[in-house]
Amino acid sequence: MENKASTNLENELTLKDRLGYGAGDAGGVITLVLISGYMMRYVVNVLGVDPAVYASILLIWNIWDMVNDPLVGGFMDKMFERNDGTRDKFRPWILWSIPLIVGGFIAFFTAPNYLNGFVQVAALFLLKVVYEFGYTMMNIGMGSLLGAMATNDTERASLASARGLGSTVGSFIGGLIIPQILANLGETPTGYAVAGTICAILGGILVYIHYMWTEERNTSGQVASNNPEDKVKFTDILNVFKQNRAFLALSLHSVIIIFGQTMNSQSSPYVYADILGDIGLMSFSATLGNILSIVILLSAPKLTEIFGSIVKIIRISLISAIVLYGGLFFMMITMDVNNWVYLTVSGLALGLMMMSVQLQWGLVSESIDYNEYLTGKRSEGSIYGVFSLTRRVGQMITMSLVPLIISWIGYDTNLANSGLGQTAETNMGLTVMNLLIPAIASFGSYICFRFIWNIDEKLSADIAAWKDSRQ
Repeated sequence: MENKASTNLENELTLKDRLGYGAGDAGGVITLVLISGYMMRYVVNVLGVDPAVYASILLIWNIWDMVNDPLVGGFMDKMFERNDGTRDKFRPWILWSIPLIVGGFIAFFTAPNYLNGFVQVAALFLLKVVYEFGYTMMNIGMGSLLGAMATNDTERASLASARGLGSTVGSFIGGLIIPQILANLGETPTGYAVAGTICAILGGILVYIHYMWTEERNTSGQVASNNPEDKVKFTDILNVFKQNRAFLALSLHSVIIIFGQTMNSQSSPYVYADILGDIGLMSFSATLGNILSIVILLSAPKLTEIFGSIVKIIRISLISAIVLYGGLFFMMITMDVNNWVYLTVSGLALGLMMMSVQLQWGLVSESIDYNEYLTGKRSEGSIYGVFSLTRRVGQMITMSLVPLIISWIGYDTNLANSGLGQTAETNMGLTVMNLLIPAIASFGSYICFRFIWNIDEKLSADIAAWKDSRQ
């Protein structure tokens, strides 16, 4: 596989480049929809695994996922260095990941159906590890690939938009076909086996398109050095937080914004069912947020040209989300709010808050360029792996807190099942979780991009000039 680093440096990204890049996240998210939304029901309800056993292996899975991300990223950097830059850095890993993702995913939803007891639990554990390892290889490679494809800020915005659109498409496909399969075949071993097989095959095809329709054209100068100080080391990542303010800003933003997003998503079913009285309204709110995200993502390259940088678009989106979330929270505590007003304003606020997530991938690439400028080493894999870890930290913190908060605010499942509604104090707690905490998280993320992020136009120009001199 030959290295394309020395070619096409002057070319703009084509439609094929953008479609190919977005296909990666579309393929991955299709499988994630089944894993994230239905895995507990499959393992506990269908296979009959004890909930306590499931909780135990889930904890081990989560710890493995956290360790897995930076390790895989570090291996990518080390392997590329050992090959003296003679082949692509990330695309081989994406190709190698496909059999692990497809095979591991299908096996996870089929093989345990024929097993029992400890052997069944062991098979579940190992097959999920195989799938997760393949998914991490693909995800770290795909995220790092953005920096190897884009040569300027507009191209970064274009690829970040493509990834966001791909994620939206994957979520839509998974959310459409999985419920239909289970509705027709039932929540049975057969139903989950068919759903898992179809999702795995579709995901594998899209990841392969991602591999075929992308190329690395921004890796010049990345050859092995005989100087030990120039070698990529796993310990290099410890110095990134000390030297690279841009990456520090992104990492803090990631933990904060994922905390706000997860708090919103976990509390929304309670708000719509217990306060608004119609959980079905959630679909309209989600659709509205997705439409807004798609519009902004499609406009991102043009908006980048207008505002000058991705980070300015993110700041504006976050400020808008703060205003909408804060305004709706004030309305909820001072007056009766119509359900459609709530779903419209909260849907728009969520879409704007999530723009910081959809567009952050271009900034990760920019922070990698900055790190190379500071250290002379380009460690996309290690840096992106650690950034992926920060997202998991935000999710784990929130998922651990939500059950405790639900208990603290006095939520009563008996009242919910009887349709009587919760107490005023409980409803206030749910409103804080659904609106105020996401507003605070958006503000915290804005602080990261306003006061910690330090790559301005002058520094960006200096980095570009330095890279040109190396090429």
